[in-house]
Formats: sequence, structure tokens, C-alpha cells
Amino acid sequence: MDSRKKQIAIGMAIIVFFFICLGGIAAAAYLPGFSGEVGRLYLAMVTSPFLMETTLACLALTLLLGINGWRRMREGDDWVTLDDQGRPLGVSERSTTDKQSATKG
Repeated sequence: MDSRKKQIAIGMAIIVFFFICLGGIAAAAYLPGFSGEVGRLYLAMVTSPFLMETTLACLALTLLLGINGWRRMREGDDWVTLDDQGRPLGVSERSTTDKQSATKG
């Protein structure tokens, strides 16, 4: 499976999981007794406008930070050490001059 299809599958799985949880909370509201009362309370909290917006904003921020952390672990550190002339250390002189000539012309 290529990278793009894998990313789409992961995103779809997260969305499906969220809606299954939301459906489970809605189904719990119809249970008899105390568990139904708790289900109705959770359903009211999840679907009230202020709490729903706040919850979705927190969820989006958490997902954003989680995906960024996962990407940084996968791609490695972004830290680059420069020499006294501003060139990255470990890069040969020839590749630096090739890049400079390519940008000029």
C-alpha cells in the first residue's frame, strides 16, 4: 500500500472510530435506569453547542500535535548545525557551490 492510501485509511479509521463512539453514547441514552441517565447526561454534554465546539477544538489540537510529533519522530530532528560561513556542516564544498550556481543562473 502506498503512503497516500495508508494516510487516507488512517484518517478514515479515526473518523469512523469517533462516530462509533458518538453512536455508542447516543445508544446508552436509551438504556433503562441509572445507566440511561448517565448516557443522557453524556449525550447532552457532547451535543451542547459550547461543549461540542470546545471538545472538537481540543480534539483537533490534540490530533495536530500528535501527528506533528509522529512526523518528527519518523523524519528525524530538524536541527542543522552551521559553520562560521553559514553552510551546513557535513556538506561537501562542491555540493554547496553547485547549489549556489544553480540559484544564480
